[in-house]
Amino acid sequence: MTDFMHQLSLDRQDVRILDLLQRDSRISRSQLAEQVNLSASQCYRRLKRLEESGLIERYATLLNLEKAGFDVRAMVMVSFSKTATNARNRLLELINSLDEIQECYSASGEYDFILRVNCTGMRAYSELINKKLLSDAVVAIHSYILMDCLKFSTAVPLQANS
Repeated sequence: MTDFMHQLSLDRQDVRILDLLQRDSRISRSQLAEQVNLSASQCYRRLKRLEESGLIERYATLLNLEKAGFDVRAMVMVSFSKTATNARNRLLELINSLDEIQECYSASGEYDFILRVNCTGMRAYSELINKKLLSDAVVAIHSYILMDCLKFSTAVPLQANS
């Protein structure tokens, strides 16, 4: 567990609230309170504390990528030039400007960044890799087209503090 979670002091009811919200963020407050065996006001106070602490960062809607028309998913590894002026920051600006790139992680190892990419098709993917990401800031790109998603979850496994 992180130091932050130790500081926040989560009990079993907090963890249950978070588990339920991670599975369905649209659950009504009254249903949430009922499922964690709290009064609506007690549940609301706990929920507010979890939001204000920043543990609940935001609420989001997850889309079905295929139904939304995104048929190509890929992980793309990128290395930036160590000699070009301000290459890292310029590459990050480029990455942040491209909607096809859903996530960007700095990484240790052979590549500097790992990108999670969703495109509407191979043509769009090819344009992203061969045109949009072309820059003197980029020295290497390696990608893996993702085929079948065998596991997907946004839920974080939490435990109550002892």
